[in-house]
Amino acid sequence: MRDLRVALPSIDIHTIGSGGGSIGHVDIGGILHVGPESAGADPGPASYGKGGQKPAVTDANVVLGYFDPKSFLGGRTSFDGAAAEKAVAHIADALECSVVEAAQGIQRVVNTQMAEGVRVMSVRRGVDLRNYTLLSFGGAAGLHVSDVARMLDVKRIIVPGVASVLSAWGMLATDLRYELSRSHLTSLASADPIELRQAFAELEQQGREKLAQFDLGRIEIERTVDMRYGEQVFELNVPLDGVNIDAPTFVEEVIARFHKRHEDVYTYKSLQQEVILVNIRVSAIGKLDAVRPRTPSRSDAACSAPITRRV
Repeated sequence: MRDLRVALPSIDIHTIGSGGGSIGHVDIGGILHVGPESAGADPGPASYGKGGQKPAVTDANVVLGYFDPKSFLGGRTSFDGAAAEKAVAHIADALECSVVEAAQGIQRVVNTQMAEGVRVMSVRRGVDLRNYTLLSFGGAAGLHVSDVARMLDVKRIIVPGVASVLSAWGMLATDLRYELSRSHLTSLASADPIELRQAFAELEQQGREKLAQFDLGRIEIERTVDMRYGEQVFELNVPLDGVNIDAPTFVEEVIARFHKRHEDVYTYKSLQQEVILVNIRVSAIGKLDAVRPRTPSRSDAACSAPITRRV
């Protein structure tokens, strides 16, 4: 049996091995690197006091005083400052510098890696970041986002109040979604509208049945099609929002949508070329109620008051 390539829609995500547990090391050429090896949560960075001995980004932040060693996890536990300095000292010895300079090097390298990760997904694709706002998340987001923004020439940053649990928050607040598709290779000029409507209806029914197991307030349906010109070997996904699939001019409107979409993406359209329908797609979306943060009380305000100040 031969291996077959199957084209599936995917989300373009660029990840880098840079986090609080990312470990710093010096290579044989004397160059400082941070990550992708990580101390993880157990034993974690040396400053956790759980047996970790390798210098992590969190340890560098402890050495630099960016963390208050006595206020970790709201004061329920504390950082081991001595262990952090001992771990970062390995970098200092290799680079023949002070422990503080080594910690600064670790922070500078990890910030540069994060900035470069943003550039890969934006600047290199023609996006001018000066017109955007940088959103940070993670428990130590506020310790790094300002330097990253400076490197990217971004003027505004957002540090959410729930930054440390933003990923979990997003999972709770994101609508449930099922993506269904069916190959339907045909020339649209000769396509049977009744057959197309039936195909959409069957996919929509499948999506509703999948969402029926959840207690949802409402379900929304989004329709799209993958289309191309007859001589092309790649497809464009064309949204059909606002298109009435029951209208007599349904097929003609879909063709017009494709021409416009092609012109928007590639700056030209070929009205005389045959238009090919390759796939029909349906997204069944179960809308969830908005997850809103609890309104802070007076006691919350007292708890959020500064514990101490360091210069």
